[in-house]
Amino acid sequence: MSRLQEATPPGGDIRNFTATAGASCVRTVREDRRSASARADIPAAQHACQAAFLPDLTKVGEMRQTTRVFLRRCRVPKSVAGFAVLAVSELVTNAVVHGEGEVLLRITVALDLVRVSVADHNPAPAVLKEAGPDGESGRGIRLVHATSDAWESSGEETWCEFGYARAEA
Repeated sequence: MSRLQEATPPGGDIRNFTATAGASCVRTVREDRRSASARADIPAAQHACQAAFLPDLTKVGEMRQTTRVFLRRCRVPKSVAGFAVLAVSELVTNAVVHGEGEVLLRITVALDLVRVSVADHNPAPAVLKEAGPDGESGRGIRLVHATSDAWESSGEETWCEFGYARAEA
């Protein structure tokens, strides 16, 4: 079972998205609840989706689906959303297989940036590896490196960012 958390800015509004792959997702809106962007499901100042769960490979698919639905609601371009979903898949898999303890996934959408962060309790940072042609692992961080605009691993947290130009309405 996933445990969801949210961070609400002062005066912020939270909406619950229960239609996302069996898990709830939260969206933080830093605009007045009467604003057009808050009503239209488009990015305001920042939206966030966060899930915490025990290591389990079945969660990888759930987190991909949750991410896909969340980014669609935030109207992130499909090309960027595809790369972010790939990053979620790779980073969550990495945390489940190599991490320690509870896994925390956080996706943040700002006006022109998607940030994916995955944390666990393993102090060893994720590293780029060269996987051989027959290797069964070692490609995840390389995919994140190749598709994201920036990434870093401090050990307990690995994050990546995807910038995009937001289409004007």
